[in-house]
Amino acid sequence: MNLLEQLFSHICGQQHCWVLGGVRLPLCQRCIGLYAGAFLALIIVRIFRPRPRAFLYWAHGFFLLAMIPFGFHLVAHGGLTRTFTGALFAFGLVYYLTLNPLTAWRAWSDDSPARTAGYLLAAALAIGLVLLMASWDNRVSAFVLVSLGTVGFLGLCCFALLNLAILPSSVREIRRKSFEYFQ
Repeated sequence: MNLLEQLFSHICGQQHCWVLGGVRLPLCQRCIGLYAGAFLALIIVRIFRPRPRAFLYWAHGFFLLAMIPFGFHLVAHGGLTRTFTGALFAFGLVYYLTLNPLTAWRAWSDDSPARTAGYLLAAALAIGLVLLMASWDNRVSAFVLVSLGTVGFLGLCCFALLNLAILPSSVREIRRKSFEYFQ
């Protein structure tokens, strides 16, 4: 844990950390929600591949914006709320980070309301699982949360790099479409 604590000290203030089973986690409560939620969000997006629609744009935008009152401490909140808002933010972030790659590879699923509902239900269950793990005071939940958080952080880094890699082709496609539109 000491190595992870040192590594994560560069991205996390490490205040308000969970202590589960006598183990102090190397990430704060919000970052545990963010990175563990990001890992689960990446899996759920991969399984459901929800096609972009106005409802999903707005919902995930709300997930991102919900962090403002809590992240800036405008609203009093405790540990589970920090973890919840981190996980909620993770789902918004992962959704927007996967838009370009899934569009470039035309990897969207069929556009069905049942699939979207399944995606949202799986997201709610995943966030509930992160909260449940955070509330269990044992070493197993500490290990699981730290593992999910570490892999989730690496997944977010990979998707950020992937977006940068395909950015030139996305810009070319936007220019081509806008040129066709105005002709």
